[in-house]
Amino acid sequence: MQRLRLASLGIFLALFSVDTALAGSLASIIPFDDLVPHGHPVHVSVRLITSGLPLVRRPISGERIGFYYQGRSLGQALTGGDGLAVLKFTPTEPGLHVIEARLIENPRYEAKPAQLQIACSNVSDPILLVGLASVKARPHPSSTPFEETTRSEALPNAAGILVKLAKQYLIVYLTDDESSIPDEKVWLAREKFPPSPLLAWPISGGSANSKERMMDQLRELRKSGWENISGGITRSKDLAEGLVNMKIGAIVLVEEGDETEWPVSAQKATNWNGIPSILKRKKTNPKSVEERG
Repeated sequence: MQRLRLASLGIFLALFSVDTALAGSLASIIPFDDLVPHGHPVHVSVRLITSGLPLVRRPISGERIGFYYQGRSLGQALTGGDGLAVLKFTPTEPGLHVIEARLIENPRYEAKPAQLQIACSNVSDPILLVGLASVKARPHPSSTPFEETTRSEALPNAAGILVKLAKQYLIVYLTDDESSIPDEKVWLAREKFPPSPLLAWPISGGSANSKERMMDQLRELRKSGWENISGGITRSKDLAEGLVNMKIGAIVLVEEGDETEWPVSAQKATNWNGIPSILKRKKTNPKSVEERG
């Protein structure tokens, strides 16, 4: 019996070692979308990290990343100690510019290409911030305890309404988990949401430090010239408070029986059907939110 146990343990360790070796050669490219005023350059960036469970992921340095736009190479950049590879890019016209990042072939790591989106627009164009949690139904439990992510469905009419709003606003999606960006991009495309930049902000940390970092992101957005932030749609109290503090209209998506103490001036909606009318009222009376705050 003891020999059988030792043999079983040996087989397990051997399989674990093989799996670890294979997993060690796999990597992921996290693309960072961005906004850039028309006529200005932007530093496009990606982060190269090891694949695997979130707790064991780490940045990978010293690897070459190639950037490609419309079938031609923009150049290559080397990943630093934080896994970041950065390259300067200047869009020639307004619109959504898609850049593909590829890990240059080498014997150490393999990674799927990743696409990052650069929205080039006039700084006077209105921006609508959309927290990803506000477009998703509550996630279903994972089917196995080893799944890294839970399965989510889009809230009814959220995608269709945002497609229409994208004709009036520059939509900017927000997530608080940088490592989830590749999966979230796939999800947004599958659920037919309008293509727009997805930024990683600390929108739901709950701590004073995370709230201040989130406020810094809002300030940085304005400092970059984007003064016309029309509003934000969220389920995050931190983001709602940050928007109100910056005199930006906050729309919070609430469920029946919600007892959260939202900011007084935040507008509430129980579903996506009511959001366009709230935004329309804000356009008609743009000072209403600030006066009530």
